[in-house]
Formats: sequence, C-alpha cells, structure tokens
Amino acid sequence: MVLRSSQSEQKLPSIEMLPDSLKVLLNKIKQQHYAELYELEADGTTSLQDDLNEILQAFRISNQTLTHLRYVWMTLILLLVVEPTLEYYQPKDSSPTDIILEISLWLIANTKKILNDEVKTIEFDDRELLKKDIIGNYDLSHDTNKNPVSLQVLYEAQDVFKNAIRVLDYEQSVEAIIEILDDCLEGYAIFPGSYGRRELFEWWLLEVVPASWFLLMPKSFYVVEDLPNKEEIRLRQIRIMEKIIYFL
Repeated sequence: MVLRSSQSEQKLPSIEMLPDSLKVLLNKIKQQHYAELYELEADGTTSLQDDLNEILQAFRISNQTLTHLRYVWMTLILLLVVEPTLEYYQPKDSSPTDIILEISLWLIANTKKILNDEVKTIEFDDRELLKKDIIGNYDLSHDTNKNPVSLQVLYEAQDVFKNAIRVLDYEQSVEAIIEILDDCLEGYAIFPGSYGRRELFEWWLLEVVPASWFLLMPKSFYVVEDLPNKEEIRLRQIRIMEKIIYFL
C-alpha cells in the first residue's frame, strides 16, 4: 500500500499504519538498546547493524520495483539531513545539491511507472554527470573553510552522498543504505560525539521508515539544534519533499 493523495489529506505516516509484520518488527526493535548508540542500558546481546538490515529486508515483502522506490525515498530523506553538514564546512561545493537533484529526478521519473506497474525492474543509470562530476571528483578535504571537529565529519558526510548513488542500483541498495545509516547513526555525518544518538535512531525508526514505506514526508526532519539557520534548513527540506510529492 502506498498513500498517493495530497499529504495534507493524509495522516502523517506512523508505525501503526504499516503492515503488521513490519509494525511488529519496528516495535520490537524500539525496545532494544545498542552499544553502538552509546546506551548504558545495552547488554551487548543486540547488534544495531543486524537490526537495521532486518528492517531493510522486511521492505522486500513488496515487489522489487516498489521496494527499490522506498529505498531511494529513504535515501533522499537522509541526504536532506546530512546536507547541512557539508554546507556548513564547504558552502561553495555544489556536489551535494547536484546529488539531491539527481535522486529527486529519479524519483519523479520512476514513481508513476512503478505504481502503475509499467516496469518490472529499473536499470541503474550511471550517467556521466554522476560518474565524472560527483563520484570521481567529490573530494571534500582540499578547500574546507572551517575547521571541523574531526576530518571524520567530512569523510562520513561525503560517504553518505557517494553511497546514495549506489542505492539507485537495486543490487547494491541494501548494502549502500546500511553504509549510510552507519555514517549517520554511529558516525559523524550529522553530528559528532555520543550525545543524542538514541534520539536520532528513534527519529529514523519511527518517522523515516514509515515515511519511506508510504512515499510521504516524515513527521519532522532532524536538524542539529545549535545550527544558527536551523529553521531555514527545515523549510528547505520540506520544500524539496513537497515538490517531489507534487509531481508524483
């Protein structure tokens, strides 16, 4: 099931609206605690990566093309949340914007075909723009105009955008999203340090996963609180998603 009328006419997506099998899985995982998220309650018996993979595999109860569409939708939401990291450290670099545009155009071009069952599989379009200008030359370390807490911040934010391209290939999509989630939930792509990891994870689990399933906007976008232009960032994130939904 995919909700396709206007977002304003729909309830915001939530776990309770999901198929029973996925809903049970998410509710189970919501009760877990993970050492990878620096939780004191974690007892070492659960693996965050295993549980992330289980959720992504659970998406495959749908046909391949619809599953792929949902993976790309999730990727776009995560890109919009990571983009402020690169914008802060390298405001003159247009590569993140280029990748977000490419992902958005892919979604607009393919969603109607998939929902109308006009295609069985989507070929990976390794366009010259992506291969030459973004993948090949996407080096963030040479012109940083602000000193990051760690170069890990830049490397992992960069890695998110590189892996986003891989999600367009269905065969690489789960592996690529796991890499993206590792950079976001455990790494520094969104923020450095250990504080707030659980909150970020629950945002992904409770808001991004349902939004991706229904191809809708999440209830909220995660924005680091101490960013001076956080409201401007939120408005930009919402505006991009609204434009895509409008054209679907």
